Amino acid sequence: MASLQLKTIAGPKGQARPALAALIAAMGDGVSGIEDAAGQYLHGGPVESASRIAVSLDGGTIGWVSGTEAGAGAMAGMLTFLAAKEAERRALGAEVLHLYREVHLIEQLSEQLSALLELSSVGSSALAQARRLIAGGHGAIFVTEGDGLRAIAEFGDRIDADAPLLGAVLRRGVAEIVNDVETDTRGLVDGLRAVICVPLRAKQVVGVMVLANSTSDEAYSAADLKLLNTIALQTASAIENSILCAEMVGAVRDREQLASIQKELDTARTIQLSLIPRVFPPFPDRKDFELHAQMTAARSVGGDFFDFFLIDSEHLGVVIGDVSGKGIPAALYMAVARTQIKTTALTGVTPEECLREVNRGLMREKASSLYSTCFYGILNTRTLEFRYCNAGHNPPLVVRAQGLEHLNSEGGLPLGLFDGLPYTGAMVQLVPGDSVFLFTDGVSEANNLALDDFTDERLEAVVQSLAHLPCEELVRRVTEDVLAFVDGAPQSDDITMVSLRVLG
Repeated sequence: MASLQLKTIAGPKGQARPALAALIAAMGDGVSGIEDAAGQYLHGGPVESASRIAVSLDGGTIGWVSGTEAGAGAMAGMLTFLAAKEAERRALGAEVLHLYREVHLIEQLSEQLSALLELSSVGSSALAQARRLIAGGHGAIFVTEGDGLRAIAEFGDRIDADAPLLGAVLRRGVAEIVNDVETDTRGLVDGLRAVICVPLRAKQVVGVMVLANSTSDEAYSAADLKLLNTIALQTASAIENSILCAEMVGAVRDREQLASIQKELDTARTIQLSLIPRVFPPFPDRKDFELHAQMTAARSVGGDFFDFFLIDSEHLGVVIGDVSGKGIPAALYMAVARTQIKTTALTGVTPEECLREVNRGLMREKASSLYSTCFYGILNTRTLEFRYCNAGHNPPLVVRAQGLEHLNSEGGLPLGLFDGLPYTGAMVQLVPGDSVFLFTDGVSEANNLALDDFTDERLEAVVQSLAHLPCEELVRRVTEDVLAFVDGAPQSDDITMVSLRVLG
């Protein structure tokens, strides 16, 4: 060991000096002098004709012993032994110091990583610490992303994320050293000669860490592999924490977005409900007819709608409709259609003229594939004639004392499908006590957990059995029957009913 000098052992301050002095005294004239490699005497001096024997360490000479051949040989052997022990002690101390430094740096890394949440910061910190402990001119940390790897930190030449060696380490979860890249068929980057690659394993393998050198003189050892594995273990935990943190932040953001959407839906529902009549009886001063309606949306907002309004003192308009689709788009279309129908109807045109004009307007401003079925009727409260037009809607029921009958489907196709379509009207004569029951297909097609429909036949039987009840009670009882039938099954469509009874 070049740094170890003989004076460290045999010099005035050497720890072995007292023992050597006693040994020299016991030998008498056997040892006449001890000199270091520079020729400086540490004991005695030159004597002519004395034998001169070298003190060796690791193949080199660190001094000489002069004296008789036997005495000088014995002392030189003793000093060689002591020098070897001192060199071993120093090597062991250096190794312990190196290990302490490694442990200290790893502890620092652990503290640093525990304070980092951003993925690239974790990678950069871990890679910098690995570079301090293990020689490397190039390096990278990759994390799994989909079916491949993505670099989150790197230095030196860019290492190919698709390199077969990285894929092999990722799949098998076993670290590898390649100290002769040129003969390795898996390939990395041109110009690299030595590579060490370890998996980043937490609960599962989340990526790989790579260090590489450009010269074969800088080969990696098993100790390097063990150390990099230790760093990789802490890095993998930090990466997993970073990913979990990102997922938690994303989940919180999603919840906030959902809450915002729900708030918007609640606002939309409030607006939608404000567009349809909610106060009953709607015309408390009128004693010549009775009217009640109810809508239950399948979602926060829906596409069903109804309305009724006095066109003049003798004519009552009644509308019910069903927009294709669900949710906010259907609710917006419903608002447009309902507004156009009421605005046109209040001009006093016939039902068929009203729906023809509304269809023309919807087609002129068509911005979606939605459409709406609609039934619009006008009751002459003096003559009890009920004129109507049906645009593809479920035919309402006329409830008479002698039984039920369906209003025919004469009218036309749903609104908003085709432009220029003809719409035809019809008329039915009512008598005092007769009722018109309007509904959407959400009533007859309500299904239970076995996916059985409520059906038109069941609805007709229920309505006929409850025909004697006031309109409000009739609508409430029909709703109860539908809910009892579905028995908790999710509502698949909006449920809307309107009951109109003429009193004469």
